[in-house]
Amino acid sequence: MIVLGPDGDVVFATGEPDAVHYPRSAMKPVQAAAMVRLGLRLPPDLLALAASSHSGERRHVDGVRRILAEAGVGEDELRNPADRPLDQAVRDAHVAAGQPPSRLVQNCSGKHAAMLATARGNDWPTAGYLDPAHPLQQAIAATVTELAGERPAHVAVDGCG
Repeated sequence: MIVLGPDGDVVFATGEPDAVHYPRSAMKPVQAAAMVRLGLRLPPDLLALAASSHSGERRHVDGVRRILAEAGVGEDELRNPADRPLDQAVRDAHVAAGQPPSRLVQNCSGKHAAMLATARGNDWPTAGYLDPAHPLQQAIAATVTELAGERPAHVAVDGCG
């Protein structure tokens, strides 16, 4: 753990402060901030889906569908992995109904829908939106660098793409 003062100097450090950490889903708010900077306009409930992980409840899936529909993007363009809902009761009902794993119920689908909407809104291709060379990913990386004050030393893809 590291605590920084307002000037960026280390005030307190314990453990292994030089260890590499991958923030995974903790990056979603930063990614969403980059998308808002790029013109993404969503009401608060849908912006929350873009900036977080969700449990796959109906309201979440409906929200993801709204983001996609308003952007004119199809569900088949999502590139997050298919999964079952995280919420156990919703997962059990999903399995009992014989529904297969789905990209819509996967916990990162809101972020992915927002990425597609942002790409569409900027007249960028939606195909390849996860490629590090895609303009969307380049803009997100620039926002991360700006907010962190330095380029990330290592970049990796987490479990949701």
